[in-house]
Amino acid sequence: MTAAGTGLLFSPWLWLVLPLTVCADSVVPVIPGDELVMAASAVGRGNFGYLALVLLLAAVGAFVGDQCAYAVGRAGLRRGGDVTLGPRRQKAFDLAERALNRGGMAALVAARFLPGGRTAVNILAGRVGYPPRQFRTATLVGAGISVSYALTIGALAGEYVHDSPLFVVVCGMLLGASVPLLVGIPARIVRAVRRRRGGGEVPDEVPEAG
Repeated sequence: MTAAGTGLLFSPWLWLVLPLTVCADSVVPVIPGDELVMAASAVGRGNFGYLALVLLLAAVGAFVGDQCAYAVGRAGLRRGGDVTLGPRRQKAFDLAERALNRGGMAALVAARFLPGGRTAVNILAGRVGYPPRQFRTATLVGAGISVSYALTIGALAGEYVHDSPLFVVVCGMLLGASVPLLVGIPARIVRAVRRRRGGGEVPDEVPEAG
């Protein structure tokens, strides 16, 4: 995080930039929305009013951003053509498609913790005509969970590193990257047990983190 970015954490502009950044992160995953939430939470450690405002604004930004990604998918559906995410995120898109087909609303929440999964599954939901009301419900829940996760990491890390928001962001990124690996472990264990019992290959029922 640059000096300007660190200064933003102590500026009133944070309350405008925070929801806009988190919103944009829903459509363009390279934008550091979660990282900004973590850094802001580290700065506001122990101040429950401050943290509550971070949570509220970031959750609103995440929810609105999800609807924007869904609208991108719907636009592609109305045009009758494909909406692609580019070669770098095609793997995430394929994973999101499998998850959405099998998990529905639960997949919309779980995919937020996969690399590029949030954008991919939200655009895909629009592209396949996923029911808007169910999508809004799932993303409302998912926004609250994912923002709370980022805020908790930031606030806890802030207790130990205090005046180093950059270090909080780095730690948060490492922890976030570990989530898909942890999610995939139970799935692998279940499949291994079933193979031993069945004596053969068992189709994947839970998509592994890619």
